[in-house]
Amino acid sequence: MRKLVYILLLVSLFTSCHSSKNTVNVANSKEIDMVSLYDSITSHYGNFSTISMKFSVESKDLKFLPMQIKGSIRIKRDSAIWISVAPTLNLEMFRCLITKDSVKFYSKLQKTYYAGRLDSLTQQTGGEFDYKTIEAILLNEMFFVQHEPVHDTMALIRTFEQNKYSFQTTSKKAFKKNNMLTLLQKWQVSNDNYRINNVTIFATDDAMNDAKIKIDYEDYEELNVTSFPTKWYVKAKMPNKKIDWGVTYSKIMFNEPLSFPFNVSSNYQKMGLKN
Repeated sequence: MRKLVYILLLVSLFTSCHSSKNTVNVANSKEIDMVSLYDSITSHYGNFSTISMKFSVESKDLKFLPMQIKGSIRIKRDSAIWISVAPTLNLEMFRCLITKDSVKFYSKLQKTYYAGRLDSLTQQTGGEFDYKTIEAILLNEMFFVQHEPVHDTMALIRTFEQNKYSFQTTSKKAFKKNNMLTLLQKWQVSNDNYRINNVTIFATDDAMNDAKIKIDYEDYEELNVTSFPTKWYVKAKMPNKKIDWGVTYSKIMFNEPLSFPFNVSSNYQKMGLKN
């Protein structure tokens, strides 16, 4: 059960999101200041309150993920993320519900469940576990390792090459027992649709052994509310761990009425999370 949410836990090691959603119309030009570029990126997220889609996850690490995972995702913006893993239509393996302050999941195979505060997962990652970060990753939106995204520091390095904007930020972040991480976050954004092509986060401190996470978004489709990626890949190098996963979306639907059912059988045993 913990393998499905591991990708979210892994990225949350570095991240905490706090961003505004100003929208502006920006000319399709490389001559653009950093604040206007950020506003243009957020304005292309799309005007939708809900989204649902099918997904499949594949891993090159067969020891970590010995099979293809399939299921469904439902999201109500700024409210709830619901994930159901079901290799076939009639066999659900487990279900997860994430809100701004809580997380719940259960395994039908193991007949166990977990329910607790979202920030309780800090012990699993050594960092912060933020709802907006998870939502942003799933929806191809921006998240930041620093709390205020639009700053002069965001423009320290900004280039325009091959019809793409590239920029980076550097910040310090608390990590375990008052230690500090030096984090470098790099972005690449398309000038065609102002959607994110990739984001890379580096931790350069010796204690993290040059940890790195990179997320690439590909195969954009022009849907009714926005241009949306149907594939994304995450590669991560962590102390004693490597991740190489690919995620594919299909049957993407916007602004449909959604439910987020989560009922735990009385026969299930409550579980804790181990460090």
